Amino acid sequence: MITPDEIESLVEREMDYGMTHEQIKNFVINSHVTSARQLRQVLIEVERRHHDRKKYILDVERKKVKIEQLQAQIEITEDPYAIRLMELDLEEERLNMEKFQVTINQTDNELNAFMEWINKNYESFEKMKEASKYNEEEERKYWIARMGKQAAMDIYCTGKVGIGNIDSIAMMKEEDQIYALNIGMQYAGLLNTGIAKIQNELKPHLDKMLSDGSAARLPTFDNIEANLNLELFNQVSGHEQKSLQSTDQSETE
Repeated sequence: MITPDEIESLVEREMDYGMTHEQIKNFVINSHVTSARQLRQVLIEVERRHHDRKKYILDVERKKVKIEQLQAQIEITEDPYAIRLMELDLEEERLNMEKFQVTINQTDNELNAFMEWINKNYESFEKMKEASKYNEEEERKYWIARMGKQAAMDIYCTGKVGIGNIDSIAMMKEEDQIYALNIGMQYAGLLNTGIAKIQNELKPHLDKMLSDGSAARLPTFDNIEANLNLELFNQVSGHEQKSLQSTDQSETE
């Protein structure tokens, strides 16, 4: 039977339970729509984690000193109750030190994800430093693209640009307003067309389910990781999609 102690040991020693590399890539770095802003975000994330890591290491060293101090006090103390209390304090300090080490491991895992992105996109520190310099034109392009994307989400979901985004766009230069709205219309139109094509591909299977005389069934996400098809869709369509392949691997490999 699996025990809580075994799970605690597994999580603390072998499992990375901070942000995953995929999470960082898609939802931290790619939350920005231009490469200049992506780099800016990555540099901020690296600096913050690297600084925190130094502090965590100091915390671990403090715990080691505290443990040595308690051990020395125990050796010269005669009162059994005082000794027992110090032994409990000693155990607590060891637990705390283990938790700090877990935090360091988590920080290292996240830091590695950001550093992998930097080293993949920049050949040297000098090129990265040059790219990180503030550029007014790049910042202008970022806000045009970002407001265009936000406008597109509004257009797709509600059919019009929401008051918050249209108010922000109205604060921009007239030329940039046009650029942002143009991007918004482009993205919303292309997104709508892409989704419509997916819907058209699914429609025969959904129509079959509607007319097969079976009781109403609702989809779940059970076993979704097998091939990124819902199990109910597999049942309705009568076939299963091939196993999901890594996006970093070609089909011929």
